[in-house]
Amino acid sequence: MRTPFRVALGVTAMLAAFSCPLLAKDDVYVSINQLDDEWVERAKANPESDHGWDQSCDGHWSDGRVSHCEVRSFSYSRNSKIVAINGGDNGGMAVLGWDRDSVRILYRVTARARTEERARELAAEIQLELTKGWLRPEGPPQTSRAEWWSVEIKAWVPRTSDLALQTHNGPASVREVRGTMDLNSINGPLSLVDLAGAVQARVENGPLYVALAGSHWDGAGLDAEALNGPLTFELPADYSARLETGTRYGPESFDYAIGSRRQHAWIKTTLGNGGSPVRVVTTNGPFQMGKR
Repeated sequence: MRTPFRVALGVTAMLAAFSCPLLAKDDVYVSINQLDDEWVERAKANPESDHGWDQSCDGHWSDGRVSHCEVRSFSYSRNSKIVAINGGDNGGMAVLGWDRDSVRILYRVTARARTEERARELAAEIQLELTKGWLRPEGPPQTSRAEWWSVEIKAWVPRTSDLALQTHNGPASVREVRGTMDLNSINGPLSLVDLAGAVQARVENGPLYVALAGSHWDGAGLDAEALNGPLTFELPADYSARLETGTRYGPESFDYAIGSRRQHAWIKTTLGNGGSPVRVVTTNGPFQMGKR
């Protein structure tokens, strides 16, 4: 029997889905798709501007602290085939495929403290480092309630790239990349748009958004799962796949022609001509499926 905790968690997750900018159907990924060279220069010149960033610089938290933000570039040498990024405790990342044979990394440091001077000092202690193949933020331990910091990373990678991404409390997103991917988030949100290859994605508590393009999955397959959801899943009307989708214990909403639906079970069906396996599921979260 499901406990009341599960019910409360499902409601909380649903509210998060509707309030999360990454999951707004009409606006999803508009910002990341416009992160061109001009945006990079504007972001460097105006680090306090939130345009194009998922996390706010100031946020109007009303907690007695002030924010200081800095935008920096990181010189990334592509020695390894895998681009691996760990967001740390509060950091997030957005990875976008582009038509260049190089990796560009831009990141914004947000530091909050009781005074502007201390916030600047704190920001100076935070750096992005590449250690044992993993790119991750490094800074002082976050043990004081008076101080807080985070790092948000923007990464442009060749469209054919292998990825490993990990986040704890920050957003993560990948768009227009083909490769072998291992994507993990605790509290999300996690967004996957126009991907291909062999992709595995797991999110525990955060919203999961998956949008597919074309007529079929190009590659070995997709396996994307949320534990506590919610999940929004969009794909073209004429898509072909060996599909497993839905929720076990959350509410469901369909705006897509699909086969038989079973209560407390994921749906397994063949769309169109079949093809690669596409598994997009949640266990306890609400589920919404629609045409793209």
